[in-house]
Amino acid sequence: MNRPGRHHRCHLPRLSTGLSLIELIIFIIIIAIVTTGVLTGFNRMLTASTTARQINQGAYLAQQRMELILPQRQQLGFSGFTAATFDPCTALPASTQPVCTTIPAGYSVTATLADNWLGNTGFKVITVSVSGTGSAQLQALVADY
Repeated sequence: MNRPGRHHRCHLPRLSTGLSLIELIIFIIIIAIVTTGVLTGFNRMLTASTTARQINQGAYLAQQRMELILPQRQQLGFSGFTAATFDPCTALPASTQPVCTTIPAGYSVTATLADNWLGNTGFKVITVSVSGTGSAQLQALVADY
């Protein structure tokens, strides 16, 4: 019977809103596993990367060798400045300069001379490469004048 003035209520099943405790715990566990993986990878990347100090050391070694090589151009002249004589550290007799004999562990320094620059024999290119813990490369162009 329907009485006037009274409302008839219909009971619908309630939809679940929000998260249950189990869903929340699973979400937290998944986020923790993903975060741990990302942080572990980031930490490994940082410990394996070259530091600024190592890069600076490599550049310093390259600069030292270049400063030893460039005066050879004035001393030997352009024609005497050859692959056999340009680097005092490798020319015979070998130099006893500290630059040549005290290279820190983990580094190696090499120097090369190209007899022309872009096909022009009036120029020579000196390249000093440092490899190892901190890598660097330095180039200089010398001219015949």
